[in-house]
Amino acid sequence: MADVIIDPENKNAKELLSQGIRAFVLQDYTVAVQALGKASELLVSEHGDDLHESLGDVYFYYGKALLALSRQEAEPLGDAVPKGDDGSEEEEEEEDEEVDNSVNEEKDKTGDTEAAKEDEAKIEAGASEEKTEDGANGKTEENGGTESTDPKDDNDEPTDLQVAWEVLELAKKIFEKKGSTGKKQLAETLTALGEISLESENFEAAISDMKDGLAIQQEIYSKDSRKVAETCYNLGVAFSTNSQLDEAIEAFNKSLEYLKTRIDVLEKQGDGEEEIKEIKELIPELLEKIADIKGYKEEVCKESCVCTEKLIETFKNAKICEKSKQNGKNC
Repeated sequence: MADVIIDPENKNAKELLSQGIRAFVLQDYTVAVQALGKASELLVSEHGDDLHESLGDVYFYYGKALLALSRQEAEPLGDAVPKGDDGSEEEEEEEDEEVDNSVNEEKDKTGDTEAAKEDEAKIEAGASEEKTEDGANGKTEENGGTESTDPKDDNDEPTDLQVAWEVLELAKKIFEKKGSTGKKQLAETLTALGEISLESENFEAAISDMKDGLAIQQEIYSKDSRKVAETCYNLGVAFSTNSQLDEAIEAFNKSLEYLKTRIDVLEKQGDGEEEIKEIKELIPELLEKIADIKGYKEEVCKESCVCTEKLIETFKNAKICEKSKQNGKNC
């Protein structure tokens, strides 16, 4: 596929959004950030409101692009998010269906070009991203005021992760206002926020956002959802890095359950051999993680028991010594 080229003079926010999304799909994150950042500036200027409903999708994809760019420029945190298995046939089918609806709506409103239609046919209508002009400088504006939302924004020049967190927070507020119609987008935004916190080693925040996103996903997705399985996996990583071993094992087992159910569904349908093979290749990794955590937990328990026994022995010896001194004897 051809590279995405952004016209610096382009002032069409919808075209920039489409180009930014296409660049994101092609993993050209630098171009995606440029296009989506400019699109957000134009839309905020047009509506005079950085929480206008039209900005939700732009913020979402803008935040995701910034997160991906940050990972590209620096080593990610361990295996916080497994690379290469964040897509599935199930998700692609859902995205195609939603994008068809989105493209039809855009056709009625703006009469988009054929190139824009192709771009939007690759993404999920319920999830896109943007940020405000001030967001590009590490700040967000709400109702005309400047608000510093990231506890790590002490530096003059915010990092990509900090800006990603800020614009996704804006997206979250927009999707929350949409109520039931914004549930899916809200879940995606929450899990993305969790990924950012995980990259930033803010494990408690990562766990909180991922749990909230997972709760919504479990409401709206089926029991064989690869998307839910991925969120459970990421939550397991967050728990394990936060030394919550029992919770990590539970999350990994839940991910395993969803993947096995997916295999059962595909086998009953008599298709999806490629996806079945892919999932079966993922399962050993999950089982290994569960075994590693259980093994580590046992080692910790053993060390704890040894330490306790030594403390008891030391205490007993001290008591004996004290009693001997009381009787006029040396220890």
